[in-house]
Amino acid sequence: MTNAPMLTSRRSTLGFGALALGMPGLIAPADAQGAGKSLDLKNKSDFLTALQKMRGSLDERICMGYVKGLYYGVIDDRITPLYGVLGGTFSRYKKLPDGNFEGRTFEVAYFTDWETGGLLENFKNPYTGETVTVPQTRMGPSTITITADGLKIGSAAGEARGMSIANRFLPARVVNNDVWIVEESKVGTSPDFKGPKFAYNEVTTYQTTLAELNDPKLMQTATHVHFNGVVSWRPWLKMGDRPGHLLGNAAGRRLAKMTDYPAEYQEWTKKYHADVWADPGAILDGKKAG
Repeated sequence: MTNAPMLTSRRSTLGFGALALGMPGLIAPADAQGAGKSLDLKNKSDFLTALQKMRGSLDERICMGYVKGLYYGVIDDRITPLYGVLGGTFSRYKKLPDGNFEGRTFEVAYFTDWETGGLLENFKNPYTGETVTVPQTRMGPSTITITADGLKIGSAAGEARGMSIANRFLPARVVNNDVWIVEESKVGTSPDFKGPKFAYNEVTTYQTTLAELNDPKLMQTATHVHFNGVVSWRPWLKMGDRPGHLLGNAAGRRLAKMTDYPAEYQEWTKKYHADVWADPGAILDGKKAG
């Protein structure tokens, strides 16, 4: 999840105060979901409702979430441990007249030491032997539209600008009370792109329960998230024209409030992105520079 253009920015929330903390148990408006109605996940409208509850919210609260994981280098089918990643997302959605959901979303992520989990500021590249400076990642806010078929990007930000973007949701998988929905994202430079070629492929799996999806009182579910990414070498690695790519693997969950983020994420965000910690809703609303 990070290295991602602000495309699938993971599934965030909106602000502070009792209604803004994204608490799963808040009461839904009467028309948000029919009382006692079980969702038919093969029906597009119901599928979109389930999807939005899993990766966002049916109301306009702030949504939050994180993933924590590792990145490998891949050359000649061999993986080499490189570094870790800890990424958090913030978002807010509103329902459109056509039934889709429009959202504003941004991400703040940190690269970490593979062994200690500490913030990585300098990294000795095992392929080149060179010590490089490691950037932090902050992307967005971007405007997206959630449909049953996939995301539509209204204003792609950062690395996604000018690139081709494809996104889709796979049909829900249901086993007993468990539900999984997979999101695929493909971002890359066009064949006629002038400059270094870049590709970003992401597969993100969301998991929750049928009971929560079918509960009309819940605006969002307690969703677990699993991420896999296949990405071109990051420029800061200074890999030159070496063949190969990055392989990312991470897991996390949706959160109810800022203090549910991992302790180190809270510490680093307070230090390096104080405006995010103070009021992510203001950034989503365009009241502060993101």
